Amino acid sequence: MSKPNTQFELTVRDIELIEDALHKQMRKLNVRRETAIQSTIKPVWELASVKEIDAELKEIHQLLGRLHNQKNFYRPKDTIYVGG
Repeated sequence: MSKPNTQFELTVRDIELIEDALHKQMRKLNVRRETAIQSTIKPVWELASVKEIDAELKEIHQLLGRLHNQKNFYRPKDTIYVGG
């Protein structure tokens, strides 16, 4: 049995494209979620479709967080850095 590849060689642009696609998917899911909520009189917590969308949104949000946490942000070493 083969092992999965755990080493990926992605460029900064590749990561940017992945993040943009994930953000676009989150926007689509949020629209679907809002439509599902507005088209029924049932409480939100009783809607299976909303639960599925929420689970997918959570998974994407966590993935975006992991990608963010792996980034090394530029900070000049020889001058005072003021963020913002």
